[in-house]
Amino acid sequence: MKKPLGKKHLVLSFLGGALFFSGISFAADATTVTPNTEALKFYVDGEQKTTSAQYNNQGSMVPESFRYSGTTYVPIRHVSDLLGNKMYWEPQSATISVNSPVVEIKNSKGESIGTAVLTQDQNNVNIKVNVKNLPAGKHGIHVHQSAITNNDFATAGSHLNPEGHEHGRLNPKGQHTGDLPNLEVAADGTANTTMVLPNASLEKGNEHTLLGASIIIHAAPDDEMTDPTGNSGDRIAGGNIPQ
Repeated sequence: MKKPLGKKHLVLSFLGGALFFSGISFAADATTVTPNTEALKFYVDGEQKTTSAQYNNQGSMVPESFRYSGTTYVPIRHVSDLLGNKMYWEPQSATISVNSPVVEIKNSKGESIGTAVLTQDQNNVNIKVNVKNLPAGKHGIHVHQSAITNNDFATAGSHLNPEGHEHGRLNPKGQHTGDLPNLEVAADGTANTTMVLPNASLEKGNEHTLLGASIIIHAAPDDEMTDPTGNSGDRIAGGNIPQ
């Protein structure tokens, strides 16, 4: 007797099928087909999955359709809702996350150095950071208010701070919603830890939502007191939180 397919299998099947057929529809409309397609990144419950589905419409239109009303957006969002699975899309890294948003962390050269997986826990958000190739020691890490554009970390703006507090987990006038404990990087350049961000949300429309914001890692430790950044220095890595 065959084992029935679970929700994860159904979601992945529908996602792959939607991408495949949307790719065919776009190719049919184009006068030429460009061979340098790029595979989308899939994560389910924070775990990366492989897929043969690819997008290609001169490099941008199929990813854009996730955010608006193209042929890919409709079946993926709709099927995810029907199966009770939340789906998140991040266009800069072409990443689809099912159930838990996954942030692809890149360094200043645009090289991927790891991920951060976000999960809701009552009024807190847990952020599981797994990175490599960073300088050893403590580094400030924060959620910033805007998404990073073209790997320019300055475009992330200031810390996520909807209530207008000062910076610092030790500051009596703080803290920002986006203030996290320092990230401790081992001698081999890796860090694998889970941080808790109090009073944060993964719900769209919530004042404290992290969706559409970004995570930035700094060169120096955060003193957790000095406004506005804790003297944490240059921005050396970061990634966008899908929405």
